Amino acid sequence: MLQLEVPVFSIQRGSVLSLLAENSIRVNEHAKTFFDHPSFSCDCVSGIVPVAIASLSELGCKDGATLPEILRKIPSSGFRLCRPELGLFLRLFWKDQPESCNSVLSGQHRAPDGAVTVLSESLEADDAFPKGLYLRIVDGTLWLRGYVCDAQHVWSKDDLFTLEC
Repeated sequence: MLQLEVPVFSIQRGSVLSLLAENSIRVNEHAKTFFDHPSFSCDCVSGIVPVAIASLSELGCKDGATLPEILRKIPSSGFRLCRPELGLFLRLFWKDQPESCNSVLSGQHRAPDGAVTVLSESLEADDAFPKGLYLRIVDGTLWLRGYVCDAQHVWSKDDLFTLEC
């Protein structure tokens, strides 16, 4: 389990994509959709947020789990779900994430190699809307990507998640 302290600061929603581009961080369309949601807000946050990055197995799900099962497990794990905007700040701060071993970016029906999923409440109940964000480094490029999944998708016991301490 890796623990980090993530600096967060106020930023207008309309400046998020510019800030990411200035820091050479790429995003996908799902991330853009996530940032556009009315509940995604970074304009009144500041400070340091302690986080842990842990595998699903380290969180007590030895055989993997669905997202609803993971969300039910979090309150007893000693951690909290991340606020939706935390993925943005984690990606800006954590630039030495281990690099992915492959360059496949999507369409695998599983978490991509090297992905660290920021576990937060869904902004929409619709399975077509991005459930959240994940971080990856592919071929030296920093990525902050949105992801979609339904309640039946089983995450691997080795998949990595970020939670607030």
